[in-house]
Amino acid sequence: MQTETGAKGRLNWLLRMAPEVERAEERDFGAERIRHLRHAIIVGLIVYNIYNLTSLHLMADIQPFTVAMRLFVLVPGSLAIFYLVPRVPPALRELLLLGGMFVASLLPLYLLYISQSAYATYTLGELPLVLLFGNMLLVLRFRLALIFTAVTCLTALFVIHAKPGLDENLIFPLTVQVVTGLFFTLYGNWHVERQRCLTYLARYDAQNRADLAERRGDQLRDLTLTDMLTGIANRRHLDETLGTWLAAPGAVLLLMVDVDHFKAFNDRFGHVAGDDCLRRIASALATFAARHDGFVARYGGEEFTLLFAVDAETGGAFLADRLVRTVRELSIPHPARADGLAHVTVSVGYAGTGEGGVREARDLVTRADLALYEAKSAGRNRSKAG
Repeated sequence: MQTETGAKGRLNWLLRMAPEVERAEERDFGAERIRHLRHAIIVGLIVYNIYNLTSLHLMADIQPFTVAMRLFVLVPGSLAIFYLVPRVPPALRELLLLGGMFVASLLPLYLLYISQSAYATYTLGELPLVLLFGNMLLVLRFRLALIFTAVTCLTALFVIHAKPGLDENLIFPLTVQVVTGLFFTLYGNWHVERQRCLTYLARYDAQNRADLAERRGDQLRDLTLTDMLTGIANRRHLDETLGTWLAAPGAVLLLMVDVDHFKAFNDRFGHVAGDDCLRRIASALATFAARHDGFVARYGGEEFTLLFAVDAETGGAFLADRLVRTVRELSIPHPARADGLAHVTVSVGYAGTGEGGVREARDLVTRADLALYEAKSAGRNRSKAG
């Protein structure tokens, strides 16, 4: 049953939020609630034991017993809850509070019932204060406050109507006082808990909207940096990455890769098959780049570019030759070639920054592109240094 439309109707009449929202609130505010509870327990324990002084006058006939019950039952139990509150799961934590409040409210009613003192009835004045502590200071979760208040109210009414020797003229006024007093503490709890839930739901929704906007922004950015056909980085992403690598110290190796006789492949098999061929090559190049801590992008058409943080003289030939072999081993059929080979291959030109060399993107790409032209002129299916 949903009742709160202002928070997208996700708060029922017991003021319960969705499980995932309650878990999120515990992550955000659980530590703060634990600090509040432990502080309130100590304060409540001190104030509650002050009633040992009132029982000396109001229930003198059982005063030693009342003191013993408070000191040896309620105090140890409260300290146990104080210890356990930060060490148990949230649901058990709240149930422990409920159990502690039952002891705090039902114990005085039991003492009232067994006392024969003519003044014992006045101890009922303590009851709304105990309810005020549980419902408004500890702020029991509303569903637990409802149980706590209902059980305490019924028990109090039983004591009022069943206690032997109680003046009949007091039964009705005491009934009204108990019921109204307990109702007001429950209403106060409902108001505070409702505001807490609505406030957190608004915060939760705002955070979700912010996260969604951030994810969408990331997705849009990824789209602007991703080649739609192959799924790898596009030319814009390449330009950004190359600029970043060149601005940092260290060697940079750039490989320009061109698919050999790709126009003939498209003419023979059609553009759909050509696109599939480019995707397979892009996937192989991405795996190759990842294996060697590099970066790969589609430069345009059937051309690709790879970057590696290695020196061209020591690692350029190794990486370029291995890349040529990697694509060749894909064994993509290419019967339309005029050079006698039957599978798709690539040509590679590479260039590096070198020690003390020019660290400009345009210079690096130009040298690698010229090397690629030499590789193609030399018969393709090979690599050349620039």
